[in-house]
Parts: sequence; C-alpha cells; structure tokens
Amino acid sequence: MPEFLQGQADVPGVGKVKKRYIAIPAALAAAYVGWRWYQSSRSEADAPAGSDGLYSSDDLSDYGLSTTGGSSTVTGNTGSTSTDATSDTTIDDNAEWTRESVEYLTNMGYDGSVVAGALGEFLARRALDKTEATIARAAMAAKGEPPVNRPWTVIEEAATGTGTLAAPTNLRVSAHTDSTITLQFDKVDGALHYRLYRSDLGEEPIGDSYDTTVIAKGLTPNKSYPFFVRAFGTTGKAGGKSSVVTGKTDAVKLTKPTGLKASSITRTSFRASCTAVKGATGYRWKLDGKQVAPSDAPYRDFTGLKPNSVHSVEVAADNSTQAPGPWSTPIKPRTKK
Repeated sequence: MPEFLQGQADVPGVGKVKKRYIAIPAALAAAYVGWRWYQSSRSEADAPAGSDGLYSSDDLSDYGLSTTGGSSTVTGNTGSTSTDATSDTTIDDNAEWTRESVEYLTNMGYDGSVVAGALGEFLARRALDKTEATIARAAMAAKGEPPVNRPWTVIEEAATGTGTLAAPTNLRVSAHTDSTITLQFDKVDGALHYRLYRSDLGEEPIGDSYDTTVIAKGLTPNKSYPFFVRAFGTTGKAGGKSSVVTGKTDAVKLTKPTGLKASSITRTSFRASCTAVKGATGYRWKLDGKQVAPSDAPYRDFTGLKPNSVHSVEVAADNSTQAPGPWSTPIKPRTKK
C-alpha cells in the first residue's frame, strides 16, 4: 500500500480515521466529476449549429415530428398514429348525457348553471317551468333521450299555478290478461305522476305511473274490477278523481290434470294426487263416478273404504270465478287386504 495511504488522520467531529478511508472515496469523486465534464463538452460539440444545445423546429421536422399546436403526429416503419381529441363517444348513462348536454347548450349561449339545474329537475321527473322545459327539450333534440330509465317526457307545471291538478280524462281499458288489466288516459298538464285506484278498495292506490299508461296486477281471472286515476304534482297534492271504468280479466285456460296417482294405501284409505294446474284455485274430485268434497290443493285423502276393494278416481282443476277444466284420465287403486 502506498505510504500516503498508511496511518491515520484526525477528522474534526469524527476523531481518528484511517487515511485510506478518506483518500479513496475522494479520488473516486474527482474521477466522476471529470467524466461528467467530458460528457457535457461532447454534447455541446455535437449539437446543431446555432442551437445552443437545443433543437429547433427545423431540427424536429428532420425527425418527422410535427411542430404545430393542437395535435401531434408520429411516423415510423410500422405506420402512423394521430391524436386530435375529436373521436365520437357513445353516451352510456344519464350523468354523461347531462355533461354532454350542458356543454352543448352552453356553447349555444345558455347559462351553464341554469342548464345543469333544469336537467337535474328533468331527470328527477319533476314538473318544469317554461324555461326548464325549453332547456330539457333542447337537450333531447341535440343529444336524444337520456339512455337510462326510458322513455322520457317533459312534464310542465300547471299553467294556473294553483297547485290543484285536473282529473285525468278518457280513462279506458287498453289490454287485459287473466291476471292484469292495462289502462290508459289523457295527459294532465303539470302532473308529475299518476296513481291507480280500485273503487272497491277505497282510496288505497294499487299502482303508480310516470306516463299515461298504468297496469293493475295480481288480479283474479274472469273477474270485473272498477278503476279510477288521480294525477299528482310537485307538491304531492292529489288532483281530481277521474271517472270510474270497469275492466274484466280473461278467463284462465284450465288444462286437464296430469300425473294422477295413488299413495299411502291402507286397507281402508289412500291419497290421490296430481300435478298442479296453472290458474287453478282448487280441485274437484270424483270417486267411483260421483263427485265428492273438493280440495284446495292438488291432492285428497279418501277414507272409510272396504279392504281389498278397487275404486275409480278422477280430478279436474277448478277456479271460483269460472267453470272447472276437463276431467283427468281416471286411475283405479285397490285397497289392501
């Protein structure tokens, strides 16, 4: 080891330290500084003349790079890519529809905060004043209906401003099944939504609608029901009562029961059961050609029979509001000896 690296040196605040622990790191640091200076001088020598080490627009053009604002173009051996932030996007939800509409109408001269407020009221399905209604219609004309919870209609406040809405008119039955009745009526100005009632149940609503069609559900087949409708505004106050209209459900088609079988057979009894029939509220039974007491479920127990006797059993689906369906194919179980 060289003599100048031997021995110790007194370092203030540290104490005695071997000389080689000081000299070697210092030499390495000096070498690094010298290398960085050399690299810097080489970079300046290679830079384009007159550029002070910076690339000019002409230099960028030599490398195929655009220097115009607003877009960039990159070319190479594998093709090219351009970006200009002008690609169309699909409006997927109501929040995006609102943003697009606010931006569009603001560019058309509307106040952005007024537009945002009006569209918020519109999406909440509240009755709108004239200005809000105009904004909502303009937004739909430009961007279409909001994509979620369609259909959308503009609901305007009642022109009178009294808060009392007129009664819906022209209430009528437009469709019916064996368990539903669909009703339609004319629009009431200023209405936010409508409620459907059955006269036989008083003022207890059985359905709501935001348009002029409402469906009564869960009804009994082949039965008549009386209905009326009321309109409701932003205050929650009910409007006038419409006229009462009667609608009738369709009769259900009761099919012939299948899967009839006997089980739990003893010397004096057995159980007969079948597959449940859609629309049936009960079942009629025949034992040895004669009708016996009906059942609510698709099975019945037969008791008090003689041992080792054969019996004929048939079943038909029933409904309290119409005639029973066809009788099943009979079975002939035998009691035990």
